[in-house]
Amino acid sequence: MKKIIFILIVILFFIDYSANSQTSVAGNNEPGIGNISQEKIFVHHNTSFLLTGEYLYYKVYCLNTETNNLSNFSKIAYVELINSKKETVFKHKIILKKGMGYGDYFIPTSLSSGNYKLVSYTQWMRNGEISNFYQNSISIINPFQENQKSILNDGIISKNDFDTESFDYNKSNQEHHLTNNHIDLQLNSINYSNREKVSLKMHALKSDLSFGNYSISVRKIDNLKIPARNTSFTYIGVNKKPVYVQSVNVKYLPELRGELLTGKVLLEETGLPVKNIKVALSIPGGNSIFKIANTNSNGIYYFNIKKEYDNKNATIQIIDTDKNKYKLIINKQLPIEYKNIEFYDFKITSAEKELILNHSISNQIENAYARKKSDSIKSLETISPFYHNKAKEYLLDDYTRFKTLKETFVEIIPEIYSRQKKGQLSFYVRIFEKEIESGLIPLVIIDGNLVQDHTKIADFDTNRIKTISVVSEMYMYGSKLFEGVISINTFKGDYKNPISTNAIKNIKLSKPLAHKQYFNQTYNNTENSNRIPDYRRQLLWNPDFTFDKSEKIIDFYTSDVNGDFEICLEGFTSGGEPVTIRKVIHVGNNTN
Repeated sequence: MKKIIFILIVILFFIDYSANSQTSVAGNNEPGIGNISQEKIFVHHNTSFLLTGEYLYYKVYCLNTETNNLSNFSKIAYVELINSKKETVFKHKIILKKGMGYGDYFIPTSLSSGNYKLVSYTQWMRNGEISNFYQNSISIINPFQENQKSILNDGIISKNDFDTESFDYNKSNQEHHLTNNHIDLQLNSINYSNREKVSLKMHALKSDLSFGNYSISVRKIDNLKIPARNTSFTYIGVNKKPVYVQSVNVKYLPELRGELLTGKVLLEETGLPVKNIKVALSIPGGNSIFKIANTNSNGIYYFNIKKEYDNKNATIQIIDTDKNKYKLIINKQLPIEYKNIEFYDFKITSAEKELILNHSISNQIENAYARKKSDSIKSLETISPFYHNKAKEYLLDDYTRFKTLKETFVEIIPEIYSRQKKGQLSFYVRIFEKEIESGLIPLVIIDGNLVQDHTKIADFDTNRIKTISVVSEMYMYGSKLFEGVISINTFKGDYKNPISTNAIKNIKLSKPLAHKQYFNQTYNNTENSNRIPDYRRQLLWNPDFTFDKSEKIIDFYTSDVNGDFEICLEGFTSGGEPVTIRKVIHVGNNTN
């Protein structure tokens, strides 16, 4: 890993960056830079067949092609769903921790019945062929769609064919049993009644060599000719050959430390790039982010976002007293052209409409009670602001509130004073131990947003402000020295710069998906739980199962849906060995 990082640092220093406004770079021919290991991705998704109103759940495993171990290289992966017109339905940004991440997508009724492709990659993988991306076919039916010709073999199913209340569950005639040498998965039975507890007992067959990271799905089997799902075992088996990226072919930088935002600063008059210009990134919110970067000799700046954040709004601005001389460019990711993707030709017959009907009714019942069975968003880790150990904090509720910010500084905060020059108001911080003023300005931020024009916030409504923090000493942030820090936090944490100019850009970020704690139904014989209908077809989704003991047990409960359910475990041992286990249980007394 150290070797890889060193090589990439060399590339970043010597590479001739593209002049295009994209997150891409041109190659170089610098001597001494060798090949760098590529990545590959495996995605465990809960199914390859869904109806609108259901969730597609997935877990991303990012691997080093040379070692087959989970990669700690890229920190961001991308997951897309592509329709048959080669258009992107959704594009998710997934945070990778130790090479793993997960997410989900609710299939909306705006999607048409048809064939889709699930695709996943990292930015580093874009330096190779699209054929190396993870790909798996997904078939979707919208039962509320009038015309089903795209998926129907022998007739037309009208919308009215789905409008009935009869219940009849299909029996799967297929079972999947895959053996492995690492984990023995045992069940207390293969036949269960409705709302009965199921215990999955897992034993390590090779002691700690079996330990690893896995994901588990338990889902109703659909008796349809649906696309096959890749398994970790078969997918890695056909992708054993190591792949390398030659430095001369590097066009896309890896996201080594988090999300990568890049852009350029140009002279407005000539359009030429400018070096050593300071650029600030601000993301407001409860976990606000503030960063300062310098442009390089090609006028390019880089921001690596390591922290998770809760706000899509962001501001990028040039820090300079003559900032209007420059033009700020924000790079966009080049879209991927999926020219050669092939789609599974999913078809159903009108005879199978009853199966689809029952599936749809189960979904509608579950969605009606979704609030009682909702997933929970994992809260973001609270991170102290960069100045916290040096700042004096003023909680404005402890003082008499004055109408404007300027009045508040004068009456409450002795460390801050203001000056008016040529109609321009500026705030300053008193550095008490200094005898001579430096003439530098303080760093002034509201909810993490840099404010350079202090006149515009002089009359800011203080009823919106929760705290004001002051650092009354010289402060170096990034490569810029400030005479103190003034940090203002509002109650809502939603301050936004009012305008966009050539030197200040308000943008919308494509935020990585938040991690969820997925709902797991339990029954404890209470009246409340017994009275709620349970038509779950997805009995369990656990994307974050760490197997680190000789034996572990996972429990879940069956629902009111009868039929065959597939237990699917996928993942990799700590040594990079793929593990796939599939078993089938039957729920209910009948065979329908």
